[in-house]
Amino acid sequence: MKNNAGKKLLRRLLAGVLAVCLTLGGAGSAFAISTNAVATCVMDVDSGRVLYSHNANKKRPIASITKIMTGLLACELSSEEDLEQVLTCSETANAEKGSSLYMEVGDKITLLSCIYGAMLRSGNDAAMLLAETIAGDEESFVALMNEKAQELGMENTLYGNPNGLEDEGNYSTAYDMCLLGCYAMQNELFAEIVGTTYIETKDGWKIENHNQLLSMDSRCIGIKTGYTSAAGRTLVSCFEDPDTGQRIVCCTLADSYDYQDHIAVYDWAFETYPTHTFCEAGDVVTTLTAGGTDYTLTAADTVSYPLTDAEAQKVYARMRLPQNSDVTIKEGDVVGRIVYYLDGERIGSTDLVYTPQTQEE
Repeated sequence: MKNNAGKKLLRRLLAGVLAVCLTLGGAGSAFAISTNAVATCVMDVDSGRVLYSHNANKKRPIASITKIMTGLLACELSSEEDLEQVLTCSETANAEKGSSLYMEVGDKITLLSCIYGAMLRSGNDAAMLLAETIAGDEESFVALMNEKAQELGMENTLYGNPNGLEDEGNYSTAYDMCLLGCYAMQNELFAEIVGTTYIETKDGWKIENHNQLLSMDSRCIGIKTGYTSAAGRTLVSCFEDPDTGQRIVCCTLADSYDYQDHIAVYDWAFETYPTHTFCEAGDVVTTLTAGGTDYTLTAADTVSYPLTDAEAQKVYARMRLPQNSDVTIKEGDVVGRIVYYLDGERIGSTDLVYTPQTQEE
């Protein structure tokens, strides 16, 4: 459903504590936005472009958004058969404090239901049981968490436990959590789980999602809330534009008005930085003449990037084509490449492929 101007205005009014200011300047200036958070980062999922940041590299305790990594690893490291494995709640998992799936020692739950319990109910017991099941013990699982963080480029993140309970050795940044959120939402199973508002599992667990954004705004498709007294309210969310399919992730750390702030941020981001498509897979880009023959070159992939309207006017492309006019070209050959730039920075590229064109009758 399209969001009309009235709805957007209403959301901004409801988020009255959100500071929105107009930045005056040249032709490329646009509305800038801020939140009530100690740290904020907003990132386009497909391109990884940071659309807004404030203290984005400030290290902070992150509470239960820690479980994003726990849930992601559980999804990545489990086969379909593994997901049906029946787990038994341990004394260690049962002893975890705070938000819980309220499992008693000896209770049975499938691995899949346990992931739902960790991600929707934010069960600290469920997260610990996942860690023990996947890696054998908490320490070994935490090592896997930190290894994955380094793989994703989360340079200012250190995990100390699988659930985010207060621990001096468990911290991250808004930027790093956006990196993780963008990556995690590309995992189909993970995205399906965190986009679920309520589930009654096959093994009898009834689990409701704590993330109220899912019911507040239909554009929300995940991912995780968190809170401890040390971290304050932490939230990583992902919204998808229903018209264009553009997905954006936002992380706020220590934000008492996080739901309202996230909705207003997404209104601003989708309006200010819509995805611009430069070419689609199969589009004819150029024609190359070689050996007296004309070859039609098409884009191998779709290339797009989030841009302000002013930025879109400044994008330019450069093509790399063979200089040998006697080169032999066969159907399907990669013949060249087209690269798109903004202010001298490369923002996208695709191979150019020889694709014979059929003549219309």
